[in-house]
Amino acid sequence: MNENTKSRGMAITSLVLGLLSMVCFGILTGIPAIICGHLAYSRTRKVPERYNGAGMAIAGFVLGYASILTTSVILAILLPALAQTKGKTLSGLVEARERAQSISCINNMKQIGLAFRVYAADHGDRFPFNVPSQQGGIMELSGTGADGYDRDAARVFQVLSNELGSPKVLVCPADSSKNSAPDFQHLLAANVSYQVRSGTNVNETNPSEVLARCPVHGNEVLCDGSVH
Repeated sequence: MNENTKSRGMAITSLVLGLLSMVCFGILTGIPAIICGHLAYSRTRKVPERYNGAGMAIAGFVLGYASILTTSVILAILLPALAQTKGKTLSGLVEARERAQSISCINNMKQIGLAFRVYAADHGDRFPFNVPSQQGGIMELSGTGADGYDRDAARVFQVLSNELGSPKVLVCPADSSKNSAPDFQHLLAANVSYQVRSGTNVNETNPSEVLARCPVHGNEVLCDGSVH
């Protein structure tokens, strides 16, 4: 009996591996089942007096082939769905990040609008670009471009340093081209994302006039401090 068991050991191995491949291990045991099954079957054909178990060998490699085919079909069905799910997940993450950046930008602009109003309350309802330098403004230094926005927004925000508190609020989180300044003393154009409209008509008596704008999101602060 020991001799018979030994002579068909590879055939038995192939059958066991084939069964395992169909039950749970799939291609991991399917390929060894095929290899062992073909070797065992070849031995039974070439040296039948020493090896038997041809039926088990055939069953082993057939089950191995079946498990590989089944695995291939399942993968063909699942992979596109997984890829689509992954794409949706990545898209969702991007959208969530963009929403968070937009909300943070709006909060920055609300703080900017409040800073302008606090300043105006202390300077006769005027914003820095309409207040002379001897009164704490930059009227003589302010220059309005053809688009209606001040050519040096950083200088305007420097005047509002006490009201703003931190230069970090001057950088939109979605603006990768700008970096926040360490302090207001070193504030430059490279540290400011937001544009400031200047001119005599930009004041609290014209509450619907645009005061500041984010060029990334298009958010706008009006002279009444509201953000749109």
